Amino acid sequence: MKSKAHSRNLAAIGALLSLIVCYGTLGMIGILGTLGIAIAINNSLWAGAIVAFASVAVIGLGFGFLYHHKVWPIMIGTAGAAIITYVMLVQYDRVIEFSGFILLSFAALWDWRLKR
Repeated sequence: MKSKAHSRNLAAIGALLSLIVCYGTLGMIGILGTLGIAIAINNSLWAGAIVAFASVAVIGLGFGFLYHHKVWPIMIGTAGAAIITYVMLVQYDRVIEFSGFILLSFAALWDWRLKR
């Protein structure tokens, strides 16, 4: 039973981790910079982690689809993850990135509500 509970929350966990890896890392770099500490981040690994967690969220939305049979959350979440992937790997734009995170988060929240 425990694994079912984890798969029910996989979309929300993936979306949250993707957001934390993206904006949490930026926040931490800013705080450390203010304290005079400079760190080097491998941008490829950072972008890869963000995309990987967004993909985990889409997989979780797929599990949610199997549970509630509503197609819109997975469609919106896939669009959000595709936008995030494009922005991370092809051409970065902060506004487009944020819109991808909004779509992915909205889909994860909608999926979570449908499973309650």
